[in-house]
Amino acid sequence: MSGKLFFIIFIYIVSTILAPAVHSYDFKEGLNREYAVEWLEAYVYPTYDMSTIHEINSAQTQEVEVAMESEYDISGQEVLGSEYAGEFVVEEDYGRFRMVLVNDGLVTGAYTNSDDVSIDNINIEGMDRESVREAYGEPEESIKKGWKRLRVDSNEYAVYDLKDRYVYFFYDLHEDDKVNGTLVVMKEEVEAGKELYNHPEAADNSRMNHVLVNATRYEYGVKPLEAYEEAGMAAQGHSEDMAENNYFNHDSPDGETLKDRVDEAGVKYRMAGENIAMGHTSPIFSHHSLMNSMEHRVNTLKPTFTHLGTGTAYNDEDIPYYTENYIQK
Repeated sequence: MSGKLFFIIFIYIVSTILAPAVHSYDFKEGLNREYAVEWLEAYVYPTYDMSTIHEINSAQTQEVEVAMESEYDISGQEVLGSEYAGEFVVEEDYGRFRMVLVNDGLVTGAYTNSDDVSIDNINIEGMDRESVREAYGEPEESIKKGWKRLRVDSNEYAVYDLKDRYVYFFYDLHEDDKVNGTLVVMKEEVEAGKELYNHPEAADNSRMNHVLVNATRYEYGVKPLEAYEEAGMAAQGHSEDMAENNYFNHDSPDGETLKDRVDEAGVKYRMAGENIAMGHTSPIFSHHSLMNSMEHRVNTLKPTFTHLGTGTAYNDEDIPYYTENYIQK
């Protein structure tokens, strides 16, 4: 009886769903990859209901819109390497800060922490964990990266699969889970990386770290920090030491402290603070993680700090180590 019922259901699925879909396929035109992808999206991939997102976006206000898959000229722009196939163009316009991911002249992703910036129909104005879930449903537990699956079930952010792209919402755990950043990236950018750590030059990550700190300070009502070369040297040295000697601590195995490092680098200061992170695939994730750690958040948002030095290094397994040295002159 159960076998007969299964056969009936199978015939129903074939006749009402699969057969019409296959019949719609132009096998001559289908030799073109672009056509095949469009057909799969139309007839096979699940359709994501964007009506709620459009409704939220229409009630929000934004001054800048980043259009995915639009043309983008990177000439004369500050360009930083990324963990993806494309590169980030830094739009260091605090209050409307964004980093636009560009690959072969097209926008393939973007990050912003500003509610005055919209990425297609996605804006973070007034959003928190509850309203995100209402609009987008349950977040993903893992995403595809190369030949592997990357776990993304974190309390600090949520990831949503919107057909051809992933959307990350970052939460501020110390301010009622409000959304304080969003990253939208085309799936092809994520899947291009065959390894977990598809990192850019260390100097690019260090620079990205600095602009993220300043963009956050602006959004939280604190003045941005000036770059301080000597503080950067101390930060870089500590990241390299941790990476080479396989430890993660503010004090080195031989007892060297932050004070020792900044003094040796010739840093002039009245007060100094240090944040360290490791293992995050990019400064975007390390930055939001540090913001959710109260002892590190204090450094990031401390009004009396005036300067910042950052450093990044990778160990033999390509795991990144990040160091931020905050200075009050």
